[in-house]
Order: sequence, then C-alpha cells, then structure tokens
Amino acid sequence: MTDDATRARQRLFVSDPITPGCEIELAPEQSHYLEHVMRLKPGTPIKIFNGLDGEWLATIDHLRKKKGTLTAERQLRDQIVERGPILAFAPIKKQRLDFLIEKSVEMGVGTLQPIVTAHGITDKVRLDRLQAQVIEAAEQCERLSVPEIVPPVKLLDWLADWPENRHLLFCDETGSGSPIGEVLSQLLAKGAGSAIDNDNVVNHAIVIGPEGGFSADEIERIRKQPFATPVSLGPRILRAETAAIAALSVFQDRIGDWSIPPVTRD
Repeated sequence: MTDDATRARQRLFVSDPITPGCEIELAPEQSHYLEHVMRLKPGTPIKIFNGLDGEWLATIDHLRKKKGTLTAERQLRDQIVERGPILAFAPIKKQRLDFLIEKSVEMGVGTLQPIVTAHGITDKVRLDRLQAQVIEAAEQCERLSVPEIVPPVKLLDWLADWPENRHLLFCDETGSGSPIGEVLSQLLAKGAGSAIDNDNVVNHAIVIGPEGGFSADEIERIRKQPFATPVSLGPRILRAETAAIAALSVFQDRIGDWSIPPVTRD
C-alpha cells in the first residue's frame, strides 16, 4: 500500500496549532488554490506546517466556494530551530525584489529587514505582498519555519538600536573588506559560534546596499560600528539581489546549515 506521506505533493503553511486529529480551516485563497489550481479533491493527503509544531500529514476534508478544512493525521518531522541570518536590504524594483525575497527564503534567511538608504529607489514596501511571497517560498523549499519580514527602518536608526551579541557583515562595494568566506571562517575559529550551534550562538546580520550603492556618509558610519565587519563579495559589481544570494550562500557554507543533510524524499 502506498504511504499517504509519499503521495502528499502539496505543502501548506497554516497559522493554527497542529495536534493529532485537529481540524484546520483553510484561508479562502488556500481553498481556491487547492480546488481550482491544483484540482485536488476531498481525501487527498497534503503536508502542513506552522513554524512551531513540525511538519504534519493532513487530509482534505472538503473544498467548496473558497472554503475548506483539513484534518491533521500524524507528524512527519519534528520542529527544529532554523538560525538563519538577518538580511537587511534596500527595496529595489519589483521583479528583482521578488527574486531576492524568494531566493533568500530558500537560502535559509531568518529575518528580512528592509532599510531606507540615501540612494534607495523607494522607502515603501507592501509588507502583506512580501509576506505572501515568503510563505510561498517556505512551502516550496520544505522549510519548517517562515522567516519574519519586518517594517522598513532608516539605516542609521537600525544601526543605532543595535542589540548585544549580534554581528554585522557589511557587504562593502568599495572593495575595502576581506573576502566574506575568510571573515566567516575566522569568526568561527575565534569561537563566535555557528548558526547551528545552540550552545554558542552569535546572531548574524548581513547588510546589502541599494542599486545606487551606499552613500559615502553611510559607508563611514557603518565602518565605525564596533559590531560591523566590512566584507568583499569578489571582483565584480553585483546587482543587489545577486549580492544578497551570494552573501547568504557563503554564510550557509561556512557557518550555516549546509552541513545538515537534505530532507529525504521518496
């Protein structure tokens, strides 16, 4: 007999607590998606998660007129702590911002922090739209958590309200920083802790400049911060979204969670 878990190809984020046998009401857009886009029927198994209770196998009870319910059957994966870095970025053009958000979630980012800079093209973002993209990306990449996306803040205000035990990787487009991989390896060697070491954790943040780059004043202010380390992303000029993915990739490789085996798929 085929295990329902192997037949469950669709995966949804739900906001309700998940316990064995509990009924979960779907949001109207989720019901519409399952019924009219995926063409699923009652009795179909799907996977669900809420960022707190791990991943569960559930069964569709009913779908009709943008209403639907699921029943949680059994847990498939225990919840784990995913300690991805904070990514601070200046909002960019819509299509490129969409790419940055999606790929950052896939790369294991912990928090997405829009920042307002002197050369940024806008200081407005639609957090509701970005949150929907974050959830969709988390569903697709089989994360057990959904990254937080927080309201925009001015860069200098963000720096002024800096918490203890957080280190900043400043992606300096002027080339004055050391290669990011070397910096991260040195931090680990000095006992700064990896992102998956629960007993020795330093929270890390990565800041990426806008399309026009940081202003001279912003660069100077960041460099003066005792918690900031300028890093280089190589000899080429990268677009903002490329820089974000490059920095996150090296972070996960050197001190992040790339040492953890991937999710087993049947």
